[in-house]
Amino acid sequence: MSEPVTLSDLQKMHRMAAALVVADPVYLPIFERIEHELAVFTAQGDAISRARAIAARHKAVG
Repeated sequence: MSEPVTLSDLQKMHRMAAALVVADPVYLPIFERIEHELAVFTAQGDAISRARAIAARHKAVG
């Protein structure tokens, strides 16, 4: 089994892909895919944070 991809991993891949795109635009689809994965990763983290906040408010009231 492989290790899960972390935010740090995605950020490192993003920087590497950016350098590749500057050297040769053929790598643009890879760069865009990594950007998409970063957005998904961030959105999931935001959703989890929102869910925790709602659960905490509910627990405080109940």
